Amino acid sequence: MSEPRVSLGDLVRILIPAFLAAWCVFPGAAQTVPTDAFSQRAAAAEARGDFETAIHELREAIRIDPRDPSLHTALGAAFFQDSYLADAIREFRAALALRPDDPDARANLAAAWIRLGDPQDAIPELERLAALDANDRQVHSDLGLCYLESGRWREAAHEYTLLLKADPGSPELLYNLAVTQKHLEDLAAARALLLKCLQLQPDFPAAELELGEALWQEGMLEEAAEHLRSLCAAHPDFLPAYFPLAEVLRQKGDVQGALAATQAVLKANPQSASAYQELAILEQQRGNVDAAAAAFHQAEKFKNESKVRQAAHVATGSALRLLRAGKSEDAARKLEFALRLDPDSAEAHYHLAVLLGARGEEAQSLAEFQKAYSLDARLKPPHRP
Repeated sequence: MSEPRVSLGDLVRILIPAFLAAWCVFPGAAQTVPTDAFSQRAAAAEARGDFETAIHELREAIRIDPRDPSLHTALGAAFFQDSYLADAIREFRAALALRPDDPDARANLAAAWIRLGDPQDAIPELERLAALDANDRQVHSDLGLCYLESGRWREAAHEYTLLLKADPGSPELLYNLAVTQKHLEDLAAARALLLKCLQLQPDFPAAELELGEALWQEGMLEEAAEHLRSLCAAHPDFLPAYFPLAEVLRQKGDVQGALAATQAVLKANPQSASAYQELAILEQQRGNVDAAAAAFHQAEKFKNESKVRQAAHVATGSALRLLRAGKSEDAARKLEFALRLDPDSAEAHYHLAVLLGARGEEAQSLAEFQKAYSLDARLKPPHRP
């Protein structure tokens, strides 16, 4: 599957309000308002990585001045850096309620959604930022990745095309635009972009893989096989290349080569339905009826499990859309349905926890947060003072 050069979790950046960041540079700055002492101690704590102390100091500052949006943004940033994402989102929203065009709060809110793996909710925040400052390249880059992750290929292509006009020598931008062109089925354009990308950065396995797949999709089996073989030889631990290599080799009639590539995939991922499907076809071609049947059985087993997880993910997405529309009861039912499908869905537990907390059902909310955290360490329960 095509993936962006930089994952959404990696692009996250947090912006600290300028007045708080200044304390890190000028810790002896004169105090001018009652919250300055708290801000100074929070900045010093944050600078040494003591987010717990920073959170405490900023909470105290907000008790004194609850209508200062910069304090809410700073507290949200401290929560974010200590992985209290629900708290971070609450504080960034509080800052925006007080100052709707605060770019730091809005960028940080987008970052929190991204960290949660929810690019759909990040997109409106990034679009608003882009409208506020059309020349902010980082915002357009983040927006392109969110469009890409959300399957909005044309919008992603538009962002990357604009970015490349200003920076035509960026391998990452060339790669991401190539990925969108592949999804838009313009394989010739994708191949040209990938070749240019690899000229600028030859050691780029993901781009090599995309090029191999583009050659294969264009029917150039010999070129695709040679390309993918070279990639696997140069990067033997780059497992995403082995599965397309297996399929290309099988189509060329090289059953032994395809079998070796498939076994490499299964060694790394014993629950790969696609690899078991490929293995079954190969064993069938070799006349190993029992081995083929066993592989087909495993493929169906893992395929069904994957379908259930995907259905739970789709139900969770539907719940989030209902929440945005203000239909919390319907959203709760959707999340409960998602958890019946997949009791280990961290995202469903997390969003149900947020919804229950908003209703005031604290005990149930905390239980759901703790379950989400046990499944995904990025999803901490709310911070307790």
